[in-house]
Amino acid sequence: MKKGTKAFTLVVFIVALLALGLYIYVTNEAAGKQDVTPTSEKEILLNYDMVENYPKTVRETVKMHCRYLKYIYNEGFSKDFTEDDLFVMNQRIRQLFDEELLEINSADEQLRNLKKEMDLYQTNKQKIVSYTLAEASQIEYNTDKGNEYAKMRVTIAMRIDGASFSVDEEYILRKDADGKWKILGWQAIKQDKADKEGDAK
Repeated sequence: MKKGTKAFTLVVFIVALLALGLYIYVTNEAAGKQDVTPTSEKEILLNYDMVENYPKTVRETVKMHCRYLKYIYNEGFSKDFTEDDLFVMNQRIRQLFDEELLEINSADEQLRNLKKEMDLYQTNKQKIVSYTLAEASQIEYNTDKGNEYAKMRVTIAMRIDGASFSVDEEYILRKDADGKWKILGWQAIKQDKADKEGDAK
């Protein structure tokens, strides 16, 4: 075999090895990314895709908002919860909000308010035990000036320094141009004496 032929063969062999190595690396990287599935509540909330998997109903939208608040207020001072985590969760929460609510509630202001609430919860030794959401049949719908609105109640079971109590809140939502239910606001309301139906989350 001539020297030129040997050199050419060696170059082809090296290029083939490099190509094979690159293929193995890319394949392993892709497989690794696919295998990483969020398992903890924190990972699920941080990685939740509001674009591809936006809640489909009024109830699911409110439930998602409650999940974020429960985690932030209960776990916001744990060692593995960082400022970056809070920032990301705040952004996820804002994706549940109606444009009107976003306009009067800047991201920075909302973040400051979350931190104040977290401080209050820690000072009072306060925890959210569960949320009980109204059943789908209990949600009130109405239409005004071409806009669809929904109103639903949530009961929050809480504990402060060992003492248990509950608070009722009412959520108002509006359907946007894409058919997604967005939160316009929520507020505490007087609790009814009658027992409420629903499921704790």
